[in-house]
Amino acid sequence: MTLESVCPSCGESSYGVCERCLARGRTIAAMPRFLSIQVCPTCSDHFFKGRWMNEDTNHAIANAVEEALKIDVEEAAFTIVLDQISPTIIHARIEINVSEAEGPHESFDVDVRVNRVACDRCSRISGGYYESKVQIRADHRTPERAELERALEITARTIDLTLKEDRLAFIAKTIWLREGLDLYIGTVKAAKRIVRTLLKEMGGNFSDSAQLIGRRDGKDVYRVTFVVRLPEFPTGAIVSSQQRVYEICSTTSTKNAVDLETGHRTALSAKDLRNAELVGTRSDARRTVLVAIDADEVHLLDPETYITLTIKKPPHIRKEDEGKEIRVVKTQEGVFILP
Repeated sequence: MTLESVCPSCGESSYGVCERCLARGRTIAAMPRFLSIQVCPTCSDHFFKGRWMNEDTNHAIANAVEEALKIDVEEAAFTIVLDQISPTIIHARIEINVSEAEGPHESFDVDVRVNRVACDRCSRISGGYYESKVQIRADHRTPERAELERALEITARTIDLTLKEDRLAFIAKTIWLREGLDLYIGTVKAAKRIVRTLLKEMGGNFSDSAQLIGRRDGKDVYRVTFVVRLPEFPTGAIVSSQQRVYEICSTTSTKNAVDLETGHRTALSAKDLRNAELVGTRSDARRTVLVAIDADEVHLLDPETYITLTIKKPPHIRKEDEGKEIRVVKTQEGVFILP
């Protein structure tokens, strides 16, 4: 006769005490009764494992509990139920389950104290700290308000993207000036990225200079100033160059202008632009009526004198445009229809 080995505790087949009964008979986890976390009162980031993290208070408590919880089994899951006792005390109920047993196997009650401490980023912002300055200007002109607002939007967007790798990236101060805009930036790394993005999206050029302001950890610390100069002729500018009239259609592309007589997109070199003359902008265009269209010419009303004018037909004008309203610019070289 073959004897079957059973668990002396529950009677299930087993060589000695089964794993379930062993689990029931021992402590599988340990947890301190009290915990504390640091949360920034301004941005709500919390301090964890030596650095500030951009997560809310509930995530901060979960991180603190998971760090403090000591579990002896490999496969276990735990749940946390939070109950706010006061503005600075949160009660946490932790229930632990193991795969070999049914229902909660261990439970703990923990009081978590929330200490309000300003993070490094908010401390620097409130103290007016900055490492770099980005000055936005324009070549041989005063930048328009719309250009500066776009530059500020690009800067804010770039800061948001940079925060993932540089949490000390921030705009410490914004100063509007008659000649442009001054932005005070938290780190030089963030300022360099802002400059690259501004040049990519708005064109222009930049220069930089550094000033020694002290030493930190045995190294020289410099404050770097970047001067971004937007192009002399922004998008929408109407310029005269070599007795032809162009509309600037891009400040970042090689083919940066449209010949208003032929309608063809072309490339104006840096030399062409230096010698060009501003004769208007797209916003200065006047509305008038396209009276008639011939094979090579169009007839339109002068927007000021209402006298019928005849000019060369641009390639974008079609016969079905006859009688429609169009936008034109008047220059010393003549009247041109905007595409």
